[in-house]
Amino acid sequence: MKTILFADDTFLAQSDYNLGKLQNSVNCEMTKVMDWLTANKLSLNISKTKYKLITKKNVSTESFVINSNSNRIERTFTYKYLGVIVDERLTWKGHCKQLCCTISKYVGVMN
Repeated sequence: MKTILFADDTFLAQSDYNLGKLQNSVNCEMTKVMDWLTANKLSLNISKTKYKLITKKNVSTESFVINSNSNRIERTFTYKYLGVIVDERLTWKGHCKQLCCTISKYVGVMN
């Protein structure tokens, strides 16, 4: 599992071609993360914790579930990381849409 830290945010990434193996692996790693947090007297804000699958294949991901202890982690289809909006198909649609809205506001003010 790859870990990226920025300020007070943590981003964990893992990949596998098999969704079943990926789910088992991520849930195992989440158990390790929770054990580390508990050992260091820290906690995870489960309401701010989300996961996103990135796939180009048309596979069913409905049964994919990530848990933290007994809490189910919410799935998101887009995620804003360091100002860039990433979607599950790695397209730029969401990011371009947000940029267009921002630019149009500034153009309206300048007009």
